[in-house]
Order: sequence, then structure tokens, then C-alpha cells
Amino acid sequence: MLNKVEIDDTISKEDNIASILELAKSVCDNVFRDKETSFRIPYIYDYSIPANELGLDKKLIIQLIEDYISQIFKTYNMFHDSLENISKTIGSEKELKKLELKNLAHKNLGVARNLRIEDAQVLLTDLMNKHDDLEHLKRCIEALMACAFKLNPSYAYDVLKLKKVKDSL
Repeated sequence: MLNKVEIDDTISKEDNIASILELAKSVCDNVFRDKETSFRIPYIYDYSIPANELGLDKKLIIQLIEDYISQIFKTYNMFHDSLENISKTIGSEKELKKLELKNLAHKNLGVARNLRIEDAQVLLTDLMNKHDDLEHLKRCIEALMACAFKLNPSYAYDVLKLKKVKDSL
């Protein structure tokens, strides 16, 4: 969903960000609406939590969050490819494809845990453990990207715009 959002070059960057952010909030809220979570909905990330718990400077946490956003946006297609492969295979090969999805989610889960990104932890845990409901997993992937956008909308917008330019070449 966010991966396919159209960036309107006729309006300002701020207006584009506001429009995408509204969509991102809606996607996240819809996924978490009926879910038991340890955090309040809508979820708002607090940079001071990992900074205090890990004893790191807030500027470093912001940089790590930006790296996380880039990573989620880069792995978006890999997540979708894994789901596609799961839906097309049977038997033991299907189990291998599920393992690929689980490994991809696990790699990102470590970062989300370290940075205390609670909504991403829930989504990535579902991607690791709920392989029988492919529609739910698709919603989790969309929400993962939307939740990443919410962490730093201006940076995420720049990443999306750069990705679209690269894809057009």
C-alpha cells in the first residue's frame, strides 16, 4: 500500500508527508484495532525509552531508527516474495518457504526489540509465527511499512521518493 503510494510533485513535501502519514496511521490502527497489545492505540514511539534504557544519545537513536526505516522499506518486497512463494508451494518445500519468511522477520525483530519499537515487535512476531493466515500476514507487512513511516515521516518520505526514482531507472 505505502509502497505504491503516489508522490504528488505538484504539492509540497510537507503536504505529501501529511497525506502519506494519514494513510500510515489508518493502516496501523486497522491492524491493531482488535489485537491485544501492551501499548496504547494509536501507538506513538518514544525515542527517550531506548536512549535511557541503552544509555545512548538521542541523536544515535534517531540515526538507528532511520537505518531501521531504510531496512524495512528494502525488505518489503522480500516479505511479499516470501508470501507469494509460500502460497505457490506444497509439502516440505512450503515449510522451507515459511522458514525463509520466519528468518527475514527474525532479523528485523532483533532491531525492533533493541530500539523498543513495540508495534513492529508485534507485527514481526506474527510474521514469524502465523504462517497459516496469508491474508493476515499481508496486512502485517503493509502495517510494518506504515508503522516504520510513522517513526520519522520526513526521513521515510525521502526514502520512498528515492526508491521510486531508483525503480523508474
